Amino acid sequence: MKKYDVIVSGGGPVGAHVSKIISKKNYSVAILEKNNEIGKHLNCAGLVTERVFKITKLSLKTIQNKIYGANIHSPYNNILKIGGDHIHAIVIDRTNFDKEIIKQVEKKVDVYLGNRLNSVEKNKDRLRVKTSGKEELECKILIGSDGPFSKTREIFNFPTPKEFLKGIGAEVSNISIDPNLVEIFVGKNIAPGFFAWIIPINKNGTKARIGLCVNSNSLYPPIFYFKKFLKNKHTQIYLKDAKITRNIIGVIPLGFLKKTYKDNVVLVGDAAAQVKPTSGGGLYPGLLSADYCANIVAFSLEQNNFSSIFLKKYHKLWYKEIGKELNRGMIFRTIFKNLSDKELDKYICRFKNPKIVDIINKYGDIDYPSSIIGPLIKKNPSILKLVKNILKK
Repeated sequence: MKKYDVIVSGGGPVGAHVSKIISKKNYSVAILEKNNEIGKHLNCAGLVTERVFKITKLSLKTIQNKIYGANIHSPYNNILKIGGDHIHAIVIDRTNFDKEIIKQVEKKVDVYLGNRLNSVEKNKDRLRVKTSGKEELECKILIGSDGPFSKTREIFNFPTPKEFLKGIGAEVSNISIDPNLVEIFVGKNIAPGFFAWIIPINKNGTKARIGLCVNSNSLYPPIFYFKKFLKNKHTQIYLKDAKITRNIIGVIPLGFLKKTYKDNVVLVGDAAAQVKPTSGGGLYPGLLSADYCANIVAFSLEQNNFSSIFLKKYHKLWYKEIGKELNRGMIFRTIFKNLSDKELDKYICRFKNPKIVDIINKYGDIDYPSSIIGPLIKKNPSILKLVKNILKK
């Protein structure tokens, strides 16, 4: 039985980043990755901010395109154009991004490909781990970074996320789109409970990543809405000759866990539902939380204290950093879900006011969407009344 200080379940970017920080402090780390290849199954739209590169310290070679703004299409195709003056987001090659992060750790960390976490037993102050590949390992701390349906979360009876979105999409070629803008489509018939997107992934607008997410209780499965999206008269402008080159499916957990620690165990990333409810993006909040996770785990190893009381510091730190923003995101999501198509159309048209667009362009931030609320209410106090009325529904 091989012994490690830490075992990380999940070899995605968050798990790899945690492993990198802990291994740099000269603690032994093993990563369990269910797939036979890192980054093999793409399930991400790949739209991030440059903060992700500042955290990971990766080179910029995984960047495919830079986004300056967005066209938001109402259910009746009234279009709100925002941005355009500076870079608001970056499109990454997510598969290569994952591989680049794992390269940072592969010389110092043992990576067990094709090994999913199967079971865990407590043995005094250590954990005995069995994997789907028949490996038997031992560790002092287990870090669950194993996605929306985390096995770590299940084994240790952590709470579950509030909801799950079902996502579907594709990479397409032979299209024509403004390479500087993301196209966003909302409406109950487009993507109930969320939205659809077309993200240009090259600099001449001939390739894109398209997709949508829907509520888990939607009337029809995601593929139904995706097929309609491809044939929609408002998307045909961009996609009429599109050729699908790669399919994408995934699940997004929303509503972060109120507890992400127990004796000898912590959760991080999608396993902890550290995901932005407004966009479904998990890379930035997951990586940000991974920094705190790694440092507290390393400190617990230094102190030889793996109790939940000690590991609670991790939860307090990541919540202080990003928790309130994620909470606000869930409020925004409640507001959004309660809007009818007519209301969505009405408010998108109202937001086309040049003064409001200027505020959105100045203060808009996809990582911190709540930063825009103060300036918007100051300029247009009626928005506060709107929010209160919707929340009463």
